[in-house]
Amino acid sequence: METVKKQDKILANLKKEFESGKLILGMKRTLKLLKKNKIEKIYLSATHPKVILERDEIKKVKIEKLYLNSLELGKYLGKSFSVAVVGVIKNENLR
Repeated sequence: METVKKQDKILANLKKEFESGKLILGMKRTLKLLKKNKIEKIYLSATHPKVILERDEIKKVKIEKLYLNSLELGKYLGKSFSVAVVGVIKNENLR
C-alpha cells in the first residue's frame, strides 16, 4: 500500500513537471543534456534500457523508477509513442 502511495506521488510530480514544460523525453536527449549538467532528475519506466544505469553521469542526479512500462508512460504524458526515459530540466536552464 505504501509503495502505491509513493508511486502516485511520483506520478503527480511528473505530471506537474510535464505541464510546466520542464521535461525532456527520450534517452538520447536526456543523456545529452545530462552531460551538460542541465538535468536535475530522471524518471525511468519499468521497461527502461538497462544501459542507462551504467552511465557515470546518471549517478549525479535523482532517479525515480516508475511502475509504468514505456507505452503506459507515453500515454500518461499524452503521447502516442512509448517513452522509457524522461529528464527534468534544472530551473536555471528553462527558456
